[in-house]
Amino acid sequence: MRLFIGIPVSGPMRAELASLSKALRGRSCGGRFVPPENFHITLRYIGESDDLAGAASAMREAVRGIRPFTLGLGEYGFFERTASGSHRVSLVDVTGDTEELRILHETLGSALADRGFSFDTKRFRPHITLGRSVEHDELTANELRSIPLTAGMRVTEIVLFESVKLKGKQVYNPLHREPLE
Repeated sequence: MRLFIGIPVSGPMRAELASLSKALRGRSCGGRFVPPENFHITLRYIGESDDLAGAASAMREAVRGIRPFTLGLGEYGFFERTASGSHRVSLVDVTGDTEELRILHETLGSALADRGFSFDTKRFRPHITLGRSVEHDELTANELRSIPLTAGMRVTEIVLFESVKLKGKQVYNPLHREPLE
């Protein structure tokens, strides 16, 4: 199973992201866009593993002492996957109680490592991905940055997801939910 642990996005935040994604789609030269039901903040990508009990145990350990916190939407941005500028990942940065989010990210990483999981060790940039391989110019990026994003959400749980392809579409199935204390 292809697994990751994240925070699902819902309510007004999802609606604002869907609206921005629609604007991005209309102003770009194509790409693979994330459907609104898949919007999330990735805490740790695990990859291929069948150790659901180990992942759930790591999640339980990681949330100890973490109280619910609030996150909001920053501005539109992107990062490049290659030096040539292709494979641009379009995203919205996450704002709010990012220190609590960073602590959760670190404790989850330690708990997963203690259980033998390997994972990506890139610098943590809290964001929500809107699309991959999205091509547009700087004028479009500036237009998208100027769209105000004001929605927020209360984070009350983290979720272990399985990523599967169904009928050609990526679907994230929740396998385990761990509430914050």
